[in-house]
Amino acid sequence: MVINLEKKQFIYCRDCGGQCPENAVACHSCGVPPKKGNNFCNSCGLATNKNAVICVKCGCALSKENDSTLMFESQKEDKKVEVRRGDVISSGTAILWYLVCYPVGYSQWGQATKGWVSLLFLFITGGYGGIVILVDYIKCYNAQKTRELGDWEFFPKA
Repeated sequence: MVINLEKKQFIYCRDCGGQCPENAVACHSCGVPPKKGNNFCNSCGLATNKNAVICVKCGCALSKENDSTLMFESQKEDKKVEVRRGDVISSGTAILWYLVCYPVGYSQWGQATKGWVSLLFLFITGGYGGIVILVDYIKCYNAQKTRELGDWEFFPKA
C-alpha cells in the first residue's frame, strides 16, 4: 500500500470564490484565471470589498494578482523590477571570503565544488590561475544579486 504524504496547496478563485489548485491556469468553477478578479480573497475565500487592499479575515494583500507584498500607488511608480532570492551576499562579505578562503564564497552561491576545484587549479598553475579565478569570482558576485547560479556556471552574465 502506497501512502501519498504530499499536501495539496489550494487557493480560492478571486472571481467566484471556488477552491482551485495553487498552480491552476483557470478556475474549475467559473473558467477565469484564479488570480484575476477582486470579489474574493485567494488565501481564505472570504468575499471582499472591491476597494479593499487587504483581507479583513486573514490580512492577505488584495492586489490584482494577489501577490504577497502590499504596495501603495506611490510605491508602484518607483518600483524597479528586481529578482531577489534568499540571502544575497554583500560586496564586503564577498571580498572578505575571497581574501580569506574564496571556496567558501563560492559555496555561498551554491558552487562549493567549483570553489574547491578552482583552489586546486590555483595550486597546479602555481598561482597564475588566480587571475582567471578572480574574474570568475567577480562575475559570479554580480550575477548572484539577480538570480540563482548553477553549480558549475563559469563567467555568468548578470
